[in-house]
Formats: sequence, structure tokens, C-alpha cells
Amino acid sequence: MNILIVVYNLYIGLSVLKEKVIVADDLKEAYNARHISKPYFNYIYSYLDSSNMAARPVSGFVTGTLVFLSKYNNSVYLLGILFFPLSLLVMYWIAQKILSKELASLLTLLYSCSLIGTSIQFSPIMLNSSLATIFFSLSIYYVYIRKNILFSALFFILSILSYEIFLPLILLNLFLIKDNKKRVVFLLLTLGSVFIFRKVIQPAVFTHSYQRDEVGKIFELKRVVQVTVLTAKMFFKDIFVGIYKGILNLKNLHIVEILLALIISSVVYKVFIGYDFKSRLKAIKNVGLISLVSIILAVSVFYVSAYIPTLFGFDNRSLGAVRLFYTLFVISGIIYLAFKLKLGNKTVSSLFAGIAFLLLTTNMSVKNAWIYASHFNHQMFNELSKTLKAEKIENGVVCLNYDMFTELKTNPHFILREPIFYNNWESRMLAEMNGIDPKKVFIFNADRQTKCEMIFLYKNGKIVREK
Repeated sequence: MNILIVVYNLYIGLSVLKEKVIVADDLKEAYNARHISKPYFNYIYSYLDSSNMAARPVSGFVTGTLVFLSKYNNSVYLLGILFFPLSLLVMYWIAQKILSKELASLLTLLYSCSLIGTSIQFSPIMLNSSLATIFFSLSIYYVYIRKNILFSALFFILSILSYEIFLPLILLNLFLIKDNKKRVVFLLLTLGSVFIFRKVIQPAVFTHSYQRDEVGKIFELKRVVQVTVLTAKMFFKDIFVGIYKGILNLKNLHIVEILLALIISSVVYKVFIGYDFKSRLKAIKNVGLISLVSIILAVSVFYVSAYIPTLFGFDNRSLGAVRLFYTLFVISGIIYLAFKLKLGNKTVSSLFAGIAFLLLTTNMSVKNAWIYASHFNHQMFNELSKTLKAEKIENGVVCLNYDMFTELKTNPHFILREPIFYNNWESRMLAEMNGIDPKKVFIFNADRQTKCEMIFLYKNGKIVREK
């Protein structure tokens, strides 16, 4: 089963690397890499001195290094997606010490093909989430297995300074610490260090320091209602819509992909048909309760930030903690309920095998959707390049007009509205790669720019200039 998980994730990663899938914020990073003139350490400082990275120096250092190295080879930047399978290795290593090898494998498999936070898996810049997951997992390992609160605190701090998604989960660490004095020490070490960095060191060291927490939003009733409704919609509707779209896209999968999903699902069934669930029911119930509380804590970050909980587009990137604990909750919930209802091993094994098949095939459809999104952008800019050359346009402000939202909702190639050209910073790399000089021709999405000198309509794969 573990070998198949490795094979599957290598297949997904290599597919993305082979197609050189770069969309959304990664387009900005890839473009910037081509125009780096500073020495390494000067560049790293300037990279961290930004509103996006000043609060995340750990992941910022790793991402900045990849960007710097990719100026020599543009494929280096894509290596950022390998941090996702690295997080799977760490997750499995720790989970099998807490649960069992079989359940750790199942957790790793279902987490790897979850519909929640797909940007984490397919976007190089989201290595920050994978790093945060790695450090948080190590923090749990040291507090629960090794009983070492100093190392646990250190890894928790590294997690928060990579990406903030696990900050509310400090309560899980505190729950796992049984001594009150050690709880106080852990709390002071972690929150104290993060507070000092965010409020003292960060603004002192970085000119463009930006405080991401917006605690005041918790008092905005409209915002609270919006986050609550979106969270409910995500869990009770959008996940199932995504799976339904994945089923519809089965016909678009390669036969090898379907066979891979069938083989892995069959092995899942075989592994658990003889597994002793009954002796672990109490522990599984505790894991389920802890996972449920952890999901609620993970969602709480959206109440004190500008982010929203959603499965769609690049906006799903902040769901790493939810992805982890939702997977744990589903596994423990199925086992506990099945045996309370006296359904037995065959039913549990069949459920896990069926879920694995649905998630694996949907995940491969999402992979294809990300590849399609990248091709979609290039086709649009390639057509624009041909039109600009035909009309001898060499400079000016150009706006691309296409109904992005309708495209994402109606085009069957998209599963979770994978990101296509929208933001201003995405255009420079796309322009340069398709023979347009981004320093002379400034390209915007018509929905994001009011002052357009020229507007070009993109429809049915063709560009037409609007009057």
C-alpha cells in the first residue's frame, strides 16, 4: 500500500512537472526569477521584505531560494511541488507511531488525494503550507511521543512562521501536555516568540512589514455569517459537487489512471478486511473527537483574517489544517459508526476502498484541470500575440475580455474552478512566454482594469478586437 502511495504521488508530481504547470501567483514568481540581478543574500532579504513574505520568513527563505535558483533554469521553481510528497512522508512516519501502520497509510493516501485545498498539491508557492504541515506534525510528535516541549515549541514556531494555518491548533498541543507548568512554558515559548517576531522584529527588520491578522473582523457580523455559511457549504455541498464532477470526468482519464485507482482501492480493501478495528474503537473515538474540534479550530482562522473558506480556485490554499483533520475525522467516523452499528470489517473495508477510488479519480481529474488551466492561459495569450503582430501593435494598455466566471462554471474540464488568468501580476510571464514584450504591452483582464486603450475579446479559442 505504501509503495502504491509513493507511485501515485510520483505520477501526479511528474505529470505537473512535465507539463510545466504554472498559474496564479506562481506566474509572478517565475517572471521575477528571470530578472534577478542582485546577489543571493541581497535578493533573499528583498524577497522577504514584502507584504507576502515578511510574516513567513521560514517558508519565504525556501521559496526565495527556489526563485533565485530558477533564474538559471526555469524548471527549478517547479520543484516546490515536491514539498507536498515530503509532507506525506513526515505525516506517515509520525501517524504510524500514534495510530498504526495501516491507519497511517490510509490517512496518508486519503490526505494525498483530498478535494480540500488542492492548491497545496499543485502550486509550487504553496510549499509554505506543506512546510507548515511538516513542522506542525513534528511538533505533535515531540509533545506526544517524545514528551519534549522545547522541541515541540520550536517546531510549532517554525510552522507558524511558514504559514499561519495551524496557529489555533496550539490548543491541541496544550491538550496533549498533561503538566500545567509545562503548558504555561509551552504557551509562553510559542505565542511569546511569534508575538515578538510579528510585532517587534518584523516591523523593525522589514520596511514592507504587513500584519496579516485582522482580529477586528470577528466583530463584523456580516463577515462572521459569511464565513459560517461558506464553511457549511464547503463541507455539506461543495465536496460532493467536486466528487460528482470527478465521476463525470472519468471518461477523460487515461486507462492507466483508472487502473491505478482500481489497484490502490483493491489493496485498501485487502489491507483492512482482516484489520482488528474492535480493539481500537475507544482510541478511534478519541481521534474522531479531537479531529472534529481541530477542524473547528482550523476554520477559526477565517474569522480573524481576510481569507475565506472555499474549495474553489487558488482561494482554497489556506485549508491545509482543515484537509489534515477532516481526513482523520472521516476515517475515525466511518470506523466508529460502522462498528457501533455492527456492520463489520467487510463494510468498513468496502467503504474505504470506495472512498479511495472516488478521491483518487477525482484527484487525477483535478490534476488534469490544473494542466488544462495552464494550457488555457497559454492558448489565450498565444492568440493575442498573433493578433497584436497582425495589427502591428507594439505598445499600449491591452485588456483581455472573456467571461472567466462562466468559463470556470460551465467548462467541463474544470473541477474546482482551477485558476486561470485574472490578476494583473499573472500577465507578464504569460506575455513573455508567448512573444509579447511585457515592458511595452501591458495586459490586463478587462474585469480588473477600467482604463483600457484596446480591448480584445477571447471566445471559442479566438481573439477578436472590440471597437
